[in-house]
Amino acid sequence: MKKRYIFMVLVAVIVIFFFAGLLFDSDRNNEDYTSAYPRIGQKIWTFNMNKHEWRNYSKNDDDLSKDDIILQVQGFEGNGGYTTYRLITGNLQVPKEDVWVGEGSQEFLKDKVLYSYFPKNFEYYEVIFNGVKFVPRKLATEEVEKLFTDYHIIKVSELQKGTLKIKYSKKEGKYIVLNDVGEDFYKYYIVPNESKKLTIEEYSNKFKVSESVDIKIQRLEGCSKAYPCYEINFVD
Repeated sequence: MKKRYIFMVLVAVIVIFFFAGLLFDSDRNNEDYTSAYPRIGQKIWTFNMNKHEWRNYSKNDDDLSKDDIILQVQGFEGNGGYTTYRLITGNLQVPKEDVWVGEGSQEFLKDKVLYSYFPKNFEYYEVIFNGVKFVPRKLATEEVEKLFTDYHIIKVSELQKGTLKIKYSKKEGKYIVLNDVGEDFYKYYIVPNESKKLTIEEYSNKFKVSESVDIKIQRLEGCSKAYPCYEINFVD
């Protein structure tokens, strides 16, 4: 009887540890998710007004600093869903107005400069401080090329001429579609977006080709006169 009781206790302990492990993994995955996708109210970027430099927010940053401005995730505002940040600063000369960046924009830091990708437009911007507030400045093609040196730029103006044929090369398989015509690409995506031949990277206009493949850039509802599709053929 005692052996049976001990056995049941051991089974119960094993089950408890098993489920505890699952809960731990779930919490850890959730932390990974929230770190990749900023939460509303999360302090994320810090700008130093004297050095004109950006950095990732640190817990040691002072919310009342006269030199640093901290941006806190505010969410999306307006019908267009513009990405906004709440400005936290101790400098009274800088109005505490919400910072509007771009529609569904994705910000990233590189070399102490804060950049933003606008998925609606297939464009890149630099978030600059003009002495009073933060505003996005559109990057020229040459600046994007310097920012992503291991990528090849495909201009929309090239795609508008008809099917673009590119010779596939294992050494040169990373591409960025860049809008140089000023048109709207809202709800456009790359097809196939899940394929062993093609990998969509962190932004909707960046992809990597692993072998020859035919792709389309189109809206969810398909091709139309108002919203044409664009084709790229990667050939051997």
